[in-house]
Amino acid sequence: MTVVTAEVTRVEAEIEPPGPGSLHWRWAGEVRGYLLLVKAGLLQLMHPGLGAGVEQHSDFFTEPWERVLRSVPEIQGVTFDWPHGGRTARKIRDFHTHIKGSYTGADGQGRRYHALDPEVYFWAHATIFDALFQMIDLFDHPMSDAEKEQLYAEGCAAYRAYGVSDRVVPPDWASFQAYFDRMCREELVITPAARGLIEFAKEPPATFPLVPAPLYRLLRRPTAKPLWWLSVGTLPEPVREQIGERWTVRDERRHQQFRRAVRTVWPLVPARFRYTGRARRGYARAGVGPLG
Repeated sequence: MTVVTAEVTRVEAEIEPPGPGSLHWRWAGEVRGYLLLVKAGLLQLMHPGLGAGVEQHSDFFTEPWERVLRSVPEIQGVTFDWPHGGRTARKIRDFHTHIKGSYTGADGQGRRYHALDPEVYFWAHATIFDALFQMIDLFDHPMSDAEKEQLYAEGCAAYRAYGVSDRVVPPDWASFQAYFDRMCREELVITPAARGLIEFAKEPPATFPLVPAPLYRLLRRPTAKPLWWLSVGTLPEPVREQIGERWTVRDERRHQQFRRAVRTVWPLVPARFRYTGRARRGYARAGVGPLG
């Protein structure tokens, strides 16, 4: 059996990610980002190398909520631990140095993977960046071309703060879109980890750490189907087709109605509920809020 090796390149130059005054500072701490959590997670786990790493090295299958609740605040810390966001990024990178192994590709060839292979690590970052863009574009306002370019340039700076090779990073927004579309059409597959996430989304686990058990038992089944439907509506069409989810004109119309409702109601929500704890602490420490 042929084995294809992984490339690992670390870059030790210290780079600070975007801070106060940036679009990331404005948007990356919004709780609305959780509306894209399933999408980002699924696209990550459909990458064969990334999915294999989660399957072989993670407790996702036994403690899915706990893993998510540990990971998301740390990722937000790359922005909101300013002026030490770069330190947070490199700490996250170093968590992944031992995550490596092998899997069998669709062509029957054995492949080695390493979490710090740029092809793997950047895809994880790309799904998070794409979710941030989509949160703004769908649930707040259609972004201008200038905003898209600025947000993408900031996203590239945030990625470089991790200290992983940037050789695979597309140079601008248009090339990023082409890269993302190619990945969804040609590279992503339904890995065991991705299948596990789909099952988890459709049939959530029996407990959720942030919700009292009696309330969660009451809400778990009635909310699972609409939350999965909401997530399906944010997926790229090639991914929807691959996982066997049908999306009709009626579905899209209802999804647009939901998005309009979120845009209308969101400004009325108190700030302490609109931003995550990591973001609020960053705003307080810097003395600069999301709007500057």
